[in-house]
Amino acid sequence: PRDWSSDVCSSDLLARRLRELSFLNSGVCIELVDERDERREVFRHEGGVKAYVQFQTRTRQALHETVFYFTASDDIPGGRVTVEVAAQWTNAITENMFAYTNNIPQRDGGTHVGGFRSALTRVMKAYMEGEGITKKEKVELDGDDFREGLTCILSVKMPDPKFSSQTKDKLISSDIQGVVNSLVGERLHAFLMENPKEAKAVVAKIVQAARARMAAQIGRAHV
Repeated sequence: PRDWSSDVCSSDLLARRLRELSFLNSGVCIELVDERDERREVFRHEGGVKAYVQFQTRTRQALHETVFYFTASDDIPGGRVTVEVAAQWTNAITENMFAYTNNIPQRDGGTHVGGFRSALTRVMKAYMEGEGITKKEKVELDGDDFREGLTCILSVKMPDPKFSSQTKDKLISSDIQGVVNSLVGERLHAFLMENPKEAKAVVAKIVQAARARMAAQIGRAHV
């Protein structure tokens, strides 16, 4: 049997997972007591995944104050699903996607992440073209440009999810992709229309990412 008393990190790993669960289940109170060193922590977050995304971006510079957030439900064959999303762009150059199905993390993403990314690209591209930004800034947009600096929490609750392996690191249920795509597309469009200041900040980040990518491509072409 494993000697947990010698595992310095075990308590920290457990605390991280319990904190994650408290964010994913708003209002649930979880208490961790480590009798080895009398460590006691209480995890409770009323803000749900919205608070979770703010927790994840706390060490970075957020580009907009208002977090893109929604929770909504829809029907698929087999039952009803709930989709909860919180997203915020920062000054980082990488994307940080945290995806979950029934509280289980998918480190390799899956169909729910595919639905989110497809909607993000479609809506942001249409918005920037509609506002004349793409033409004005003379940039060619790529899917990665929209996600640079993005921190997103995507949580779906659904009946009988299908995964690619026993580790459940990748969701392969096909029905959820269209639901996430539709809901994210609808709510993101509304967010951009209702929050012009936030939309401006996000667009500026996307343009910056596109220019950097295009410059790098030109640089490689001349090597």
